[in-house]
Amino acid sequence: MLVGDLGEEALVKELRGLFAAAQPDVPTGIGDDAAVINFPPGTQGVWTTDLLLEGVHFERDWQTPRQLGRKCLAVNLSDLASMGATPRFALFSIGCAPETRLDYFLELCRGFAALASSENVAVIGGDTTGSTCGINVSVTAGGYVPRGGAILRSGAQAGDAILVTGYLGSAAAGLRLLKQDVAGRYPELIQAFLEPEARLIAGKAAFEAGATAMTDVSDGLASDLRHICEESRVGAMVDPGLFPVSARLKDAAAKFGWDVEDMVLTGGEDYELLFTLPGEIAGQVKSVISHAASLPVTIIGEIMPVEYGIRLLEATGGNRPMPAHGFDHFQKDA
Repeated sequence: MLVGDLGEEALVKELRGLFAAAQPDVPTGIGDDAAVINFPPGTQGVWTTDLLLEGVHFERDWQTPRQLGRKCLAVNLSDLASMGATPRFALFSIGCAPETRLDYFLELCRGFAALASSENVAVIGGDTTGSTCGINVSVTAGGYVPRGGAILRSGAQAGDAILVTGYLGSAAAGLRLLKQDVAGRYPELIQAFLEPEARLIAGKAAFEAGATAMTDVSDGLASDLRHICEESRVGAMVDPGLFPVSARLKDAAAKFGWDVEDMVLTGGEDYELLFTLPGEIAGQVKSVISHAASLPVTIIGEIMPVEYGIRLLEATGGNRPMPAHGFDHFQKDA
């Protein structure tokens, strides 16, 4: 059966059955013109949105529909993690051609719903529409932080340590493998691109540890560190020799002649957390965050005065400017 055979009204009923669940802080959810939600006293709402387009962010034959649906929510939850927020609500809108297979459509929605359920996120509404240019998914996710407690990009100070969770460059490698159709030997790298993890536990642990600034690595380390530096009006010194990269990425890079440093700096879609901590506590606190989140946490550099710029340390002891940008949707060669 195709989506067009079912029709929009019946399709919405299917989705309502898939997503709707009684939630004490959602007095009015799917089924009305708008949702009504309650936030705990003493908190502030935190909201984010992402748009994922077929042919730009994904190809249908790269992953299962369930993987795609999961990723559509995960990338939004990553933004909430980078603010130290507790995710709670999501709006899910999707456009597709009437000729889209109904089982594909529903399986995509099940992937989204499964991750929402596992993270206690209530899907409170959205929209469906026909599309003449593939599958398009728009997700808005919301959560909350203690009032005044969101970790922003603007709080880094000279002397802070720069840290990252997990491994960098793996998602960029996975994307290259998919494009080159040589994915078989490196399933871990493919998974890093197709099934990113939102580092929600690490984000809360960094919040509790006193992180001064934080963002997620969605566009590559070069872009995302620059965002922190520009908002905080500081510089940075980063040592590429400290970049945490997996053994599988090193192996693939050697096999295919890839530049690992470039993949880390400009590749994007790792969805790891990039954050700063006061230098005097960073060494001790990173172990606490690592233990809480059960993943590596690595110090890769130091925040410097703004006059220093944003520079990469060289093995010889010198330094050089960091590339200006990572991934940019509006660059012609992106």
